[in-house]
Amino acid sequence: MASLFIDEVEVVGIKSHKDKLINWLIEGPSNCMVFSVVGLGGLGKTTLVKKVYDNDKVAPHFDCHAWTTVSQSYKMEELLRDTIKQFYKARKGFAPREIDIMKVPSLIEELRTYLHEQRYLVIFDDIWDTRLWDHLKFAFLDNDRGNRIIITTRNEDVAPSSNESLHYYVYKLPSLPSENALELFCKKAFQREGGQCPPDFVEFSHGIVERCGGLPLAIVAMGGLFSTKAKVVSQWSKVLDSLSSEFETNLRLRSITRILSFSYHDLPYNLKACLLYFGMFPEDCVINCARLTRLWIAEGFVKEKKGLTLEDIAQNYLNQLIHISLVQVDEEDFIGRIRRCRVHDMIHEVILSRELLDASQFRTI
Repeated sequence: MASLFIDEVEVVGIKSHKDKLINWLIEGPSNCMVFSVVGLGGLGKTTLVKKVYDNDKVAPHFDCHAWTTVSQSYKMEELLRDTIKQFYKARKGFAPREIDIMKVPSLIEELRTYLHEQRYLVIFDDIWDTRLWDHLKFAFLDNDRGNRIIITTRNEDVAPSSNESLHYYVYKLPSLPSENALELFCKKAFQREGGQCPPDFVEFSHGIVERCGGLPLAIVAMGGLFSTKAKVVSQWSKVLDSLSSEFETNLRLRSITRILSFSYHDLPYNLKACLLYFGMFPEDCVINCARLTRLWIAEGFVKEKKGLTLEDIAQNYLNQLIHISLVQVDEEDFIGRIRRCRVHDMIHEVILSRELLDASQFRTI
């Protein structure tokens, strides 16, 4: 995955957590172990686990592996089918066609049969339902081969409890320390300065980072917003004053949705419409960029500009949303062109809330 957001966070405060999780996966007992990575939305749980999953030491250690994004609107049959297909794909095979018509009990039996003699790794990303593990645990047998399961969730109640098994572990991901948070913000806001904060902007940067509560997604969003502002003290002061008034009712600023909404408010009209359009897709959906830009053009969001095709202009819109970290790159082709993109699930939530407030706007587009 070629996510710009992941690359930025990689060098800012993630390495120690990554190394610890990798060690847990490839070392330790032969029993099946379940690790739950728990933390606030926007804290970087998926980023961390994806870096672990893609590590060169991890994949060769297991016979097969699968990554399944769950989200709030999951369907058990689809979740199990997708997991089975990924296991087969990891070993360059094809899943039996019959699984497409199987119900949950048969799919669980299919998984158990396939994994009987395999050392497997499976990730269940973004679990919300406290009952899900009660169903999943029957599908993943312990064959004493060192199997590993990782769950990410915002809610610790979702995580399998260590009271149930000595091989269930909860890893609480902390917020970024202030030093790392400032470094991440400066990498994004001062790209032309090589990530170095000019002396006149140190106080401003500390104030912005403090309002982000150590949440990487919020920090990157704010860094993206301020990267588009001229490096003029009076302009930054004006934006920071607006940001402060926006959050007077929430001094701790743990509500990342407020920060992301502020980034939305700062967008020009055409980019607001393009960002809101992501709400037409399901949560955690990976979107083909060529299809997306064609849809923007068809909706009339893309305005003509002399010397450029509508396709070029739409691609520029998408690049701008990526630059300010409201959209993430999911896949690039071999020459670096963006093929697929997505929005973070918390940004998706903000988009849906904005759609409710701006429904009249959409009717007039």
